[in-house]
Amino acid sequence: MFKGLCLCYAVAVATFFSVAVSGYWVFGNLAKGTILSNFISGNGRPLVPKWFLLMANIFTILQLFAVAVVYLQPTNELLEGIFADPHKGQYSVRNVFPRIVFRSISVGMATAIAAMLPFFGDINAVIGAFGFLPLDFVVPAVLYNITFRPSMRGAVFWANVVIAVVFSVFAVLASIAAVRQIVLDAKNYKLFANV
Repeated sequence: MFKGLCLCYAVAVATFFSVAVSGYWVFGNLAKGTILSNFISGNGRPLVPKWFLLMANIFTILQLFAVAVVYLQPTNELLEGIFADPHKGQYSVRNVFPRIVFRSISVGMATAIAAMLPFFGDINAVIGAFGFLPLDFVVPAVLYNITFRPSMRGAVFWANVVIAVVFSVFAVLASIAAVRQIVLDAKNYKLFANV
């Protein structure tokens, strides 16, 4: 578990923090909310080669497909329970066709709801601050201390306590900031705004 935890932190630092630091270093406080928006200059010309933008958009779409599969799974499970036939095979035409149709409808509805909210990035920030930050950093450190019960005099125990406390504070501050940004953006709300 400790090796997995170290790998998790190494991947998070190498990917997320390196992108955040380098983006702020290049664009300063003019950095836009989504990384792909930063690759287009003010006059609409791309700052990187077109093939790079194409590949970045393809990988973004693939990532969104994976996210849709994970987060819409309760909806998919409910729909399959209603429209699937348990006496037929999982990959029979009778069960695959409704699965494709209803999953496509649920992804389409989720996309329409997301498009209606011009501050969808702010909602993602709340979810990230309130859900993912504790889940990625606080819970593993706490569970390590509970599971392996390192000595309270040891460095591992206190390192995990420090990680849990620091990232809990970050989660609270980030949640407050994200909710504040939603309140500010809600004042200028327009349905299906092009932001």
